[in-house]
Amino acid sequence: MARTGGQPVMKKNARQVTGFTLVELMIVVAIITILGAIAIPAYRQYVLRANRTSATRALQDMATREENYYFTNNAYTNVLANVGLTSSATPDGYYTLSIPSATSTDYKVEAAPAGTQTQDTKCNDFFLQRNGNETVDGTQDPQTCWQGH
Repeated sequence: MARTGGQPVMKKNARQVTGFTLVELMIVVAIITILGAIAIPAYRQYVLRANRTSATRALQDMATREENYYFTNNAYTNVLANVGLTSSATPDGYYTLSIPSATSTDYKVEAAPAGTQTQDTKCNDFFLQRNGNETVDGTQDPQTCWQGH
């Protein structure tokens, strides 16, 4: 002890320990893991739902192209090249487009999931008919799938 002005003064330890204990670190890791386990699947489902708009937009475009083809040829076609499509994939690659049936008076166009979009089992294949009938293969209500919810 040193004396200053008649009073004893204790020297403080110059080295103070700072940082996290292993228990504190493990608690933080556990919290991050729990949040990740909840957030990642929810985000994946959100992305799959958002990608559905690619299918509905492409089918509506194909329907317009079919009507333009009919105006010129007085019949519908089941050949993508005839309606001006050079690729069967949507621009983002999430769906493959096709025309499963076409006659002189009717058509049905389809968008089937491709790549990572095949994980969407709620709204699988999208179909659009000439009469405006919108259907899907999957476990969810077709109207919900076509709205993208």
